[in-house]
Amino acid sequence: MLLNLIGCINNNKSYDLDYLNGYWRIDYVTQNNEIFDIKDENILLDYYYLNSNKGWKKKVRPLLNNRFETSADTIFLDVKYDENETSLHLNSKWDNWVETIVYLDSVSLVLKIKNRSHYYNKINPFLDE
Repeated sequence: MLLNLIGCINNNKSYDLDYLNGYWRIDYVTQNNEIFDIKDENILLDYYYLNSNKGWKKKVRPLLNNRFETSADTIFLDVKYDENETSLHLNSKWDNWVETIVYLDSVSLVLKIKNRSHYYNKINPFLDE
């Protein structure tokens, strides 16, 4: 899957950011050509909300009956564009950092955070199982 996704990476770095809104589960992380799988226990999702290049991100844990436990903290973000990339500038009460969008479509997201690439799958937790 890694090779398929890398082959589809958008070179103009312009994405439909409406796709970012929603629940994203980290599938795996890469660093220095190594792949780190995420364990299935204690599943956490990242929930992104974006409107007019501003928004927020929260950690959420799925519970039974389509409910979620959410983190108490909200991480605020701003979208920044330059000629080569689209990035999210995040600000929490503890830290500030940048997540660069490497790839985004309706079901896949790749974010570069420092020297790591985070590969996400979008989920719809409200679909009947």
